[in-house]
Amino acid sequence: MGWKDIAKLGREWAEAKKTELLTTDNQERERARAELQEIGRRTQEELGTSTFEAVLPEQWSRKVTDARPENVAAREVAQRRERLAEQATGRVTLTVSGGEQGDVELELPVSVEERPGWLLVRAEALDPVPLGSTTLSELSLAVPGHEGPGRYDLVEQMRRGEAGEIEWWEAFDLYLAPGEVTDDTTWHADLSAGPAWIEVGAGELRFELPMQSAVSAIRALGTLRWP
Repeated sequence: MGWKDIAKLGREWAEAKKTELLTTDNQERERARAELQEIGRRTQEELGTSTFEAVLPEQWSRKVTDARPENVAAREVAQRRERLAEQATGRVTLTVSGGEQGDVELELPVSVEERPGWLLVRAEALDPVPLGSTTLSELSLAVPGHEGPGRYDLVEQMRRGEAGEIEWWEAFDLYLAPGEVTDDTTWHADLSAGPAWIEVGAGELRFELPMQSAVSAIRALGTLRWP
């Protein structure tokens, strides 16, 4: 690996890191994190990481060290805790049935993003909390075609998006994560599995969602309120 290749790796790392820190799009953030891990993997395959760091100029050595998966994970945890500590809290009432069973009612940090035709509300726990036979780390609810209070049939909203009646959308922002990292155990809305709706009120969402992960299927029913 030549110095030009090393410089290219550094530029790619810096660009991916900037995207990870600045984007508000959950999908884009996950792609940036995957790219950071891939850069670290490529570097380690070319040369032993420790040897590589030792022969690099200090500024590049720090970048490679920072890109180590364990260091990336530690920073992500610290950044997430700092972000959640600054957020207002809301009330989550949740019942899950199917492949997992449980219910919970508690206060969690909540973020709200609203723009024309879209409402996104997320509740996150500092650490996973018990939810019957599983745990709860993050609940993300999105309302496509949002026009204010009312009940939104998500199956119908998907049809409208595909027909161009509202902005096209996918169900990536409708999920329930039992762990701190989105992985195969994360449930995403399955709009082919029956009724799926969200009702928007004043500072609250009521919802019923069929959800599917690589491991199991559940139905989530509940309310998310925010200040």
